[in-house]
Amino acid sequence: MDIQTIVAAAIFVAAIILLIIMMKKKLLHGGSCCGGHEAPESKVKVADKNISHYDYHYEVSIEGMVCSNCATRVENALNGNEGIYAKADLGNKKAVIHAKRALSKEEVLGYVKELPYTIMSFAQK
Repeated sequence: MDIQTIVAAAIFVAAIILLIIMMKKKLLHGGSCCGGHEAPESKVKVADKNISHYDYHYEVSIEGMVCSNCATRVENALNGNEGIYAKADLGNKKAVIHAKRALSKEEVLGYVKELPYTIMSFAQK
């Protein structure tokens, strides 16, 4: 075997090892688009999930959600507020908000202002 073959084989083996490490991290940590190989977002728990207890219902379309961590971040930003129960729908790029009191568009914008997403529409249902 000549030196070029040995070097090429070593580079190939190193590339395979790197690929295996990257895939392992992605599988273990849900490699998201929003930060490389960070662990999945923990969800904010809502005590009251009974929709009939919420008199106000809204639907917002959200630009910029591209992974499950994005959807969880949106839900957390909304569900962290008293009297709100929200579910983000990644596939349709929207969130459905159930509230025990009336909400304004500005108030909802304020809840997600720190996130890198844009509310495109806000409608009461």
